Amino acid sequence: MNTGKNDATQQLDKFMEKYRALAGKCQREQRMLLNHVCIRVEDIDETEKLLTESFGLSGFLRPGGELFDGEKDLSVLWINDEFYLELMQPKTTQTVGYETGSEQTQAIGHLSEVGFFVPDMDNALSHLGSLGWQVTTAIEDHGARMCKIDTADPSGFPVELIALNTDED
Repeated sequence: MNTGKNDATQQLDKFMEKYRALAGKCQREQRMLLNHVCIRVEDIDETEKLLTESFGLSGFLRPGGELFDGEKDLSVLWINDEFYLELMQPKTTQTVGYETGSEQTQAIGHLSEVGFFVPDMDNALSHLGSLGWQVTTAIEDHGARMCKIDTADPSGFPVELIALNTDED
């Protein structure tokens, strides 16, 4: 019997339960909710180990699924019931941004994005579009529509919007 896979599946189910609950709150309250911050790291395994040993942040999970262009791997850890830390390892080593700013689509430093659940993606994109935000990339996975957005002149504050279908089928 492979209990490792079973444990991983149970961990993912538990993560997704909180994820769906927070998306449901977003839809019930009809407002955006900050749900995560993603930090780019050079080595996810080493960063997880460092955060566990240094700050007691343990229990990181690799959710799998589709990744945005340029992403090699993701790791997530709930900090509380409404906020999780996401680590993202890019496919290539970052060469710009640590001290000097950012390229056209690359965030400043290690920050990859700040994530918000939205109750209605089209309404959120329309509202934010009127304020100068534009979609830089989008994917659909795990029942969610996810869009990374930034301003035409990169703001250094990249955002990911997430609309998760919480309807039970």
